[in-house]
Amino acid sequence: MVQFFSRLFPTRTERPLSDLLSELAELLVQAADTHSKLLGNGYRERTRIAPTLHEQSTVAEELCRRIAQRLAHSLITPYEAELLYDFSLTLADVVDAMEHTGELLVVSQVGTLPTPLLDAAKGIERAAELTVAASWKLNDTQDLGDYYVQIRKLKRQGERLVRQSLGALYKRGGSTQELLPLHDVSESIRHTIALQERAARIADLLRIKDA
Repeated sequence: MVQFFSRLFPTRTERPLSDLLSELAELLVQAADTHSKLLGNGYRERTRIAPTLHEQSTVAEELCRRIAQRLAHSLITPYEAELLYDFSLTLADVVDAMEHTGELLVVSQVGTLPTPLLDAAKGIERAAELTVAASWKLNDTQDLGDYYVQIRKLKRQGERLVRQSLGALYKRGGSTQELLPLHDVSESIRHTIALQERAARIADLLRIKDA
């Protein structure tokens, strides 16, 4: 893509598209930090932290709406616009997935989580940090470098950690009432990891298109 942001014409009352995308990516980092705190605490603290994650999800949706409005009035190609909109929606979906995990923890009152799931949450934080750095380079996608490769590595690591957690859970055994909430939380974390990889893949499609 040839400096496509330079072909956008923001109004005086709206920020440039590049700023909105970066703000959304930075919100992802904040949500990932909230998500890790929620996973690492007990029930009482989780009930206090969960509303923050809900608010971050709401803000992410609003940013997506503003990004869609900017794209509707931009002069970039329909293909680029579709990819950028899909990228922003996927980032919002990541935040929504983390909120979903938080809701599961609060509603089911799950106790201390297995260490592998806490480690997987750290990987989600790292992927969010890489996504922020990538969002700053979307005006010249050739600068994205190995962003997608790094996210793929984090995805494989995160999925392995989730499998370890599930394996230990089934090995330990117990009633369905005890096992199901932890299983649902593990699968929600896996979904979050998969969405982060999807966002990175969309950004990589922009890089390939502009190669």
